[in-house]
Amino acid sequence: MSYDKVSIIIPTYNEAENIKDLINNIESTLKKNNINNYEIVVVDDNSPDKTYEIVKEISKANNHVKLIKRERKAGLSSAVLEGINNTDGNIIVVMDADFQHPPELIPKLIENLKDHDISIASRYVKGGKIEGFSLPRKIISKGATLIAKILVPEVNKTSDPMSGFFAFKRSSIDLKKVNSIGYKILFEILYRNPKSKSIDVPYTFKDRIKGKSKLGTKEILEFLFHAIKNSRIIKFAIVGALGTAVNLGIMYLLLNRGMFYDYASAIAIESSILFNFILNDKWTFSDKKGRKIISRLLRYNLMVGPSGVTIFFVMEIITKLLKIYPLIGQFIGIIFGFIVNFLLSYTKVWNI
Repeated sequence: MSYDKVSIIIPTYNEAENIKDLINNIESTLKKNNINNYEIVVVDDNSPDKTYEIVKEISKANNHVKLIKRERKAGLSSAVLEGINNTDGNIIVVMDADFQHPPELIPKLIENLKDHDISIASRYVKGGKIEGFSLPRKIISKGATLIAKILVPEVNKTSDPMSGFFAFKRSSIDLKKVNSIGYKILFEILYRNPKSKSIDVPYTFKDRIKGKSKLGTKEILEFLFHAIKNSRIIKFAIVGALGTAVNLGIMYLLLNRGMFYDYASAIAIESSILFNFILNDKWTFSDKKGRKIISRLLRYNLMVGPSGVTIFFVMEIITKLLKIYPLIGQFIGIIFGFIVNFLLSYTKVWNI
């Protein structure tokens, strides 16, 4: 893809020990692979060790190197986005400055963009590995990846959604809605571009030799908050919990008025279905509204029908076989119905 300009974005904070060697290494690698149309954009958050001064001096003699100095430390994701917004390359490569991301892999990441939108350096695909990490650090890394995959299904297209080393085609990725909160921008890009085509490239992630890791409690908490905030499963569960209150509340009122529990159950189920649709449409899937609302409503009723049937029959079986109060049977049925409801809603109603 030599006809496309390559923009390599490197966010930095206290990387004075690494940045010069890294830039030299990147340029050497690019030239060996006949990649001559490129720029290296260093986005520095006013590093106390004056990383920006080193980059500034390099840029005076090398027009391939560009410095963006920010006044304060504002996070990796926002640094990456600022770098992207100040470049004109169609091929964007994002990497750290600590040599944990080997520059030698850049040509391979770029090459894979011939047939894919995003090319991701992965520690967890076959052939990839992590070296030099302590057990707690490995647990944090694996745990963050697992949480991301469970809470946000859109990132499951890669084995390493928490990777900080990747490349993508600007023309194929929508960055308008990408949130700059957090320290893992790839997670956000994958979430906002669920139809993008990605590929994993194995590599060995090594512990840094110089400098200190930027991963701390703040960054971990930011990621957890970001994952929860973007999790449709959690939003769907909250809506489901509110819908459960509506369901049980209506059934309780109808039972107290003497209505037979079969009829009360059916009315309560349909009422909660309508309630859940409105809230999910306005909140959980607010960014996925390609169809008209009437179409979405009809599809929702059709697709969650199996969920309603699940709730009804679980309630019937438990109530009649175990001889327990119908309201308890209804609640247990709702738990089973939730799984069916989410899967069908995600894949059939708001799947555009």
